[in-house]
Amino acid sequence: MKLFDVYPLLDINIVRGSGCHVWDDNGTEYLDLYGGHAVISIGHAHPHYATAIARQVSTLGFYSNSVINKLQEEVAARLGKLSGYDDYSLFLVNSGAEANENALKLASFHNGRTRILSFNKAFHGRTSLAVEATNNPAIIAPINANGHVTFLPLNDIEAVRAELAKGDVCAVIIEGIQGVGGIKLPTAEFLQQLRQACTDSDAVLILDEIQSGYGR
Repeated sequence: MKLFDVYPLLDINIVRGSGCHVWDDNGTEYLDLYGGHAVISIGHAHPHYATAIARQVSTLGFYSNSVINKLQEEVAARLGKLSGYDDYSLFLVNSGAEANENALKLASFHNGRTRILSFNKAFHGRTSLAVEATNNPAIIAPINANGHVTFLPLNDIEAVRAELAKGDVCAVIIEGIQGVGGIKLPTAEFLQQLRQACTDSDAVLILDEIQSGYGR
């Protein structure tokens, strides 16, 4: 069996990392400004990280959410304190697409609506609703193109208000910083107006900080 051909690959075989540097199988050293979709923001082979992972997998690698998990409770408490959102609920998932899928599903449960507002150049994932809310037709399969999503210009609050006024918008999903779309930022004023517009129309505002949040 061969690996599925997903991306065009650079002819580099990275075999080791330390801090912000990585090495290929020829011994060539690189400064890592990528960090694997920015998920290795603490650096490679950090001793505290490596020790904690080794200790945990030598004790218990995985178990179901159907039993008590004190480690998850500890993570929730620490994140709440660090972020200043102690009164929020934390739902731990495996990927950014999965987080957005669940956020959109919860929004639809909340108000019973089915239409989503997203923005030009948006990227929210490659699965089901998440990819439908991604503004890239090349990665949206016909089975995902279900007409749930309306794409609008970033920072155009009047366009958003016009769509929200129709009364059928379940959620508005927006990145704190558009990453895949080319490092484009919503303005602070636009985000504040968006927050108020969603509140007024009972639409759920979903801030997708998967690529820009958590210290990245």
